[in-house]
Amino acid sequence: MNISSLTLGIADTNTYFIEDENSVLLVDPSSDGKKIIDKLKSIDKPLKAIILTHAHFDHIGALDEVLNEYDVPVYLHEEEFDFLTDTSKNGSSKFQQYGLEPVKSSAKPQSLKEGTHNIGGFDVKVLHTPGHSPGSLTYVFNDFAVVGDTLFNNGIGRTDLYRGDYETLVDSIQDKIFEIEGDLPLYPGHGSSTTVNGEQLNPYLHG
Repeated sequence: MNISSLTLGIADTNTYFIEDENSVLLVDPSSDGKKIIDKLKSIDKPLKAIILTHAHFDHIGALDEVLNEYDVPVYLHEEEFDFLTDTSKNGSSKFQQYGLEPVKSSAKPQSLKEGTHNIGGFDVKVLHTPGHSPGSLTYVFNDFAVVGDTLFNNGIGRTDLYRGDYETLVDSIQDKIFEIEGDLPLYPGHGSSTTVNGEQLNPYLHG
């Protein structure tokens, strides 16, 4: 299994492409849909599904553009279904003063809960890791995990957006993410990869 990425949009958000021998999953189509579609075409394997770590504007900005090209299911925690159409919840209204257009999506997501799932032929363990947002999900594959904006390399997700909560976020990291194998690569929504072992001295977790 292979993971690659594009870093896109005003927030430098990581969009991930997860491949096995036969197909690909897309994680968080953040912005610049043409670049995402061009990369999918260069991978040249069937796109099976789009999975969202959460539905803040900088993770869904190219969702509809990709769906116009590929008729595939979208998976998201049901706590954030309304984030797709509510700009105050997905955060895009907060940044209109900086010239950001409101971000909305007409996608009809399927609900994804914590547990082990097969998504488009990919076996994945899904962890519900709220705090940055109420429906944040972590996706644990055999060779790596995608942690969204819950945990960063020497950082953690912001908690000042709708229904963000610092204590909940720290609990998610310590109770869920820190139970992942210590040297498994963790790929965040922004910045470079890390590991559980590498985050034991993360200063934001030891206030």
